[in-house]
Amino acid sequence: MKSFFSLFSDSAGELKKVTTITVTGMLMALSIVLRNLAINISADLRITFAFLGIMAVAMLYGPVVTMIATTGIDVMGYFLDGFKARDYNFGLLVVKLIAAIIYGVILYKKATGKQLITGIVISRVLVVVICQLVLTSSVLYYSYTNRNFPFMSGSEWTAFKIWMTPRLIKNVLMLPIELVMSAIMLPAIRQAYTRVFKTRTA
Repeated sequence: MKSFFSLFSDSAGELKKVTTITVTGMLMALSIVLRNLAINISADLRITFAFLGIMAVAMLYGPVVTMIATTGIDVMGYFLDGFKARDYNFGLLVVKLIAAIIYGVILYKKATGKQLITGIVISRVLVVVICQLVLTSSVLYYSYTNRNFPFMSGSEWTAFKIWMTPRLIKNVLMLPIELVMSAIMLPAIRQAYTRVFKTRTA
């Protein structure tokens, strides 16, 4: 348990470094650009690779820095987004902060190679299942479709299943692609970071 909380204290300590602020800012900008290049399927469903920048922050600097970066990306990304089908939703921000914690706890201080790849797979699968399929879907459905959720009648649950089907299909189809991209990009970012800044992040 002590080692778990030390991840947060060590991550908070990263904020004292100029390198942390500089690199995090660059990765935030990357995520915002990727967010705005999203493929919008509907008002509540989009394909985006903005998570790559967030995972990179988590890998390099841990959960605290990732939560701060996630908040900045979400707020700035929303106002810079040309596709605003909904008002800003603080419930969705909370879900993204939970995802930031998952990424930060699992990816921070992971060495390159098999350990990092395993962390990438576990963290991304957890975020997709817990945050995207369960929590994000619940917040969206409650906020914009049915305020009775999850205390709904049988016919309302049928409507929810119909609404949920494309979200499930999208995430199942995209997850292998996301894992491959993450497994390629994150070790490359770690290697470049170590080479440029001559520091150990493991």
